[in-house]
Amino acid sequence: MKSIFRFLSLSGFCSVLLISSGLQAKVSLVATTTDIKYIAEQIAGDRAEVYGMIRGVDDPHFIMTRPDFLVRLNQADILCVVGLDLEVGWVPFLQQQSRNIKIQKGQPGYCDTSVQVKILGEPTVMMDRSMGDMHIYGNPHFWNDPINAIQMAENIKNALTRVDPLNHEYYDENFAGFKKRLILLTKEELKKMEPYFGMKVAVFHDQFVYLANRFKFTANLSIEERPGVPPSVRYMDQVVSYMIAEKIKIILLGPYHNPKYAEYVSSKVPGSVVLIMPVSVGGTPEATSYEETLKIMLQKIRDASDKTK
Repeated sequence: MKSIFRFLSLSGFCSVLLISSGLQAKVSLVATTTDIKYIAEQIAGDRAEVYGMIRGVDDPHFIMTRPDFLVRLNQADILCVVGLDLEVGWVPFLQQQSRNIKIQKGQPGYCDTSVQVKILGEPTVMMDRSMGDMHIYGNPHFWNDPINAIQMAENIKNALTRVDPLNHEYYDENFAGFKKRLILLTKEELKKMEPYFGMKVAVFHDQFVYLANRFKFTANLSIEERPGVPPSVRYMDQVVSYMIAEKIKIILLGPYHNPKYAEYVSSKVPGSVVLIMPVSVGGTPEATSYEETLKIMLQKIRDASDKTK
């Protein structure tokens, strides 16, 4: 018995020694998307191991789960999600099967990055599945607004602080630096977009509304008749007529959507172009950071506008 007590005392002493020397175990954070992963890395620095579950070219609505997801989630201290039911088709099942109480909703390790974000497109009528893959809590593609990304970063910082309060000053400092960078980026890009304020673009899926809202262009015309449902030729021809009447020459498309519908519409609108947008970090090879992803998308829009005038 005495030897057991000596062992426990020695173990406790070693734990204290490791913490005081900065060698404590790192926080394990699992992020559903590449954008959350990137932002978490900026806030967590060297105090956490950050794992992203999907690639930038994957559609976060529909993901084929893998066994290693469960292993990561079982060992995670924090799970960060986009929220607003964007990942409802795959994340809740993984949470349940992970057998990790720390990352369940309402627990300190669960981080919904949509908290306190001003959500656009909240439904004003009752919806059902006949209306397609509708989001009952509003449009979940909010990360393309850098001001929303700042709120996401703050939500991640708060989660890190909950599970690792000893390092709260470190997380606060990293958050302050990231916030400053994104505010500066927003001001710079708004300045570049000034000549394009009010321009209209078409989209395949309603995922650019936050980008458009922040940088003052319009992206309300969707080629997708109902979310998640292939559009009919009749509907696409209506879109063509509207684009010609409104002189819309640009169609925005995510990297994981079938381009044939956008290309069909573009083929019938003289002088129009289809732009493949990264949407998320890693969505194209050049989109290596959140900041670069944003700049690439806005530059593509400006270049296309100049060419299609």
